[in-house]
Amino acid sequence: MAKKNDDLLDEIKERGERTARRRAKSKLKKLHTATKALAALFLLVGVVIGVCICTFLSKNDRFVLKGKTQISLDAGAPYVYVEEGCTAVCFGMDCSARFKVEASRGITMDENGNYVIPAEEGVYTLTYTVDHPKFNGKLGGEQLKRIRVFTVNAGEEDGRNG
Repeated sequence: MAKKNDDLLDEIKERGERTARRRAKSKLKKLHTATKALAALFLLVGVVIGVCICTFLSKNDRFVLKGKTQISLDAGAPYVYVEEGCTAVCFGMDCSARFKVEASRGITMDENGNYVIPAEEGVYTLTYTVDHPKFNGKLGGEQLKRIRVFTVNAGEEDGRNG
């Protein structure tokens, strides 16, 4: 019995929707051509104004690292890197304080919060991201990352036997 009532309610709802659609189409057909043209024009103008405002507000947006992005080091002694940070601006607001750093394997932190790059030969990275919808992919794009690369090279030998 309950199923029969549900089916009846669904049928009434569907019939009401069809009637509403039919009436809306009828009303739309009765609109004057000038009214339709003005509505389309206002829609187009609104879209253009919206795009212009969005472009103007975001023209100075950026996400860049401060300091060098590629640093070459000689092997032999660990290198202490003092974080320079990044500049992140979105719609005129400074988001720089919301950056996060992910260190590659081998990089550690000292007691002062500085990064210690190993003395062993290799390539080490610090990957920066910003916790903001424009930069972290929550608005449909990809997450923006900036990477600082530390290349530790074997020391040059002068050819003398010592």
